[in-house]
Amino acid sequence: MADALSGAQRRAILESDDGTGRLGARVPTCEALARLGLAVRYGRVGGYYLTPEGLRVRGVLARVGPDPEPTAAAPASAPAAPATGFAADDGTGVPSPGAASPRRAAEVATAWSGLLEIRRVLQDGDVTRPAPWERERPVHAVALALEAAGHSPATGYTVSPAAQQKGLVEVAWRGSDPVASLTACQGLLEQYGWQCTLHRDRHGRSFVLASPRRA
Repeated sequence: MADALSGAQRRAILESDDGTGRLGARVPTCEALARLGLAVRYGRVGGYYLTPEGLRVRGVLARVGPDPEPTAAAPASAPAAPATGFAADDGTGVPSPGAASPRRAAEVATAWSGLLEIRRVLQDGDVTRPAPWERERPVHAVALALEAAGHSPATGYTVSPAAQQKGLVEVAWRGSDPVASLTACQGLLEQYGWQCTLHRDRHGRSFVLASPRRA
């Protein structure tokens, strides 16, 4: 499939949003990808999102890159365009200066809306459980769910892969009253289709383990 795509179609797929798969290309390009089964139109504004096959093709293209097109020779020192895309804040890195800004809140709301669209499209309208895309990126999905609900990592939580438990996500708390705070996170994630259990390690540290609900 990837070999049959035009340069514009390849670029559209590669430049789609990392978090939601939403396409930012021109409508004719999006319509062509939809006819190929790589994208689907959804939502009130009629946005186009990559289908599971489209996401698979994006992974292939990420390894091989877009076909080069004849262009004027660029200086050897010309910098490459930076990759764009939304990244949920899992609390494990250095907080960005705009973490609590209105712009960040809008980006989170857009990403969450896109994620719900993916659930609707891929699961026959069911938005109560994680979609396959989320199962492949559980840390991102859990961090986005918490951030979209207004729980900024600045309040004290972190989201990371569970140690020695593949496919599970660990939500830990660095602030005060961790049990009450983690219980609140657990309840929120369960509303969004994640199975959660509260644990305590041998050092007395509390944490939540989360996994996507299957049905």
